Amino acid sequence: MGSLMPPQQIEKLTFSLSDKLIHGLYYATLTFFWLLSTKTHTTQKHIQAGVSVFFLGLALEIMQDVLPVQREMDFLDVFANTVGISIAIGTARFLGIR
Repeated sequence: MGSLMPPQQIEKLTFSLSDKLIHGLYYATLTFFWLLSTKTHTTQKHIQAGVSVFFLGLALEIMQDVLPVQREMDFLDVFANTVGISIAIGTARFLGIR
């Protein structure tokens, strides 16, 4: 995970996917597997997982801005994270992971 690494230390991707798409995919995957790992599957648990992952992503974005890692916070990254989280919760509910 390169969230807090200086940009020159992050290996360049050889395929052309948008940074925002990657954010969405990572956060969708994290949220989905979090939901799979819980014993009880209720709407409240889905919301708790989504909010927890959202604040993890927000904290990482804030740290990029305040730590001397030559990176800056991007609200579009936070939005992409939120879209990924929402997709994961929607997918879990669609698949009956309640």
